[in-house]
Amino acid sequence: SLGRQYDLILVMEKHHLSEIGKIAPEARGKTMLFGHWLNDREIPDPYRKSDEAFLSVYILIEQASKAWAEKLAS
Repeated sequence: SLGRQYDLILVMEKHHLSEIGKIAPEARGKTMLFGHWLNDREIPDPYRKSDEAFLSVYILIEQASKAWAEKLAS
């Protein structure tokens, strides 16, 4: 199952947290927002949005990736 197979599950939006909890209740404690280290920032889906929205999301993903890499390395 999803919750037993992985040590950490990262999701982009807060409603994904509850959906994972419904699908795999055992995964609740290891599911976190990808933007957790950015003040629990959600990372919106830029699909069908402007180029500016894509750039904004790209920057958020880059920042969140760096923050997770730092936390996981320590």
